[in-house]
Amino acid sequence: MTILESVADSQAKWSTTANAMKSTIDRARWCVFALSSLGAVLAAVASQMQEGNANPRTFVAITAAICLAFATFFTHRLLGPERIAAWVRARAISERLKREAYRYATKAAPYDDPAKADVVLGAELLKIDEDAKELLEQQIPAKDQGSSPRVSLGIDEYLAKRANKQIAYYEGRAKEYQSRAWRLRSLELVLAAAATLLTALASVVAKPIILGIHFDLAALTAVLTTLGGAVIAHIEAERYSFLVVTYRATALQLQRRVDGAKEPLSDFVNDCENILAAENASWIAKQTK
Repeated sequence: MTILESVADSQAKWSTTANAMKSTIDRARWCVFALSSLGAVLAAVASQMQEGNANPRTFVAITAAICLAFATFFTHRLLGPERIAAWVRARAISERLKREAYRYATKAAPYDDPAKADVVLGAELLKIDEDAKELLEQQIPAKDQGSSPRVSLGIDEYLAKRANKQIAYYEGRAKEYQSRAWRLRSLELVLAAAATLLTALASVVAKPIILGIHFDLAALTAVLTTLGGAVIAHIEAERYSFLVVTYRATALQLQRRVDGAKEPLSDFVNDCENILAAENASWIAKQTK
């Protein structure tokens, strides 16, 4: 096995590990969002139920408490700072390995001297392995060969497999996250408008009967406000706005560099990799803030 293949294997493992961690975090965030929303609704319903309906009211109140309790549990156990930090570090390690692999594969500095390239890469790998040591317990086997090169690359191959592929990735993700944020903000806007309308109606309309319950509109307004807050909190947790701006800016910067001079190859590759490294550093800082 060549040293480049070894780097690619290691990168594939860390990429798979980071993806698995991110998947767990995403599921936990959606669960917290759903449970918090359901708990708020059920708590409001329980508060409006008549005392004579003791058993149904108790059941609804207990269900609301369970939903909110599990939302808190998932927040602390699956969305705590240590979980986020582990995911961010795993992704950062994967990206570091990939950057060094592409520099080595294209013989870009500091790997432009064939006699010293393996030694230089080996020293860099020792640093990366040392930083990754605390996460080895959480590492999982790779599902595929990863996205790092396993053989030497020329300019055309680097453009196709690295630069252009990253541009397409950033643009695609920016569009996806913008769409998600728009849908969630639209939902929050509808909830806020509904809360405003109910506030106005509450002053002139008696308690309406909803599903057999004389419901206080003021309580329903509070529920809608809580749900709107949960939506905003989810948007902020996912960093949608930041990712859209950062990904589009990075794609544009990378495209500008691709459109420029590509010789000498070493300078071109390092310029592209430095752009990607800067984006990754910005992403790390934001996720761990």
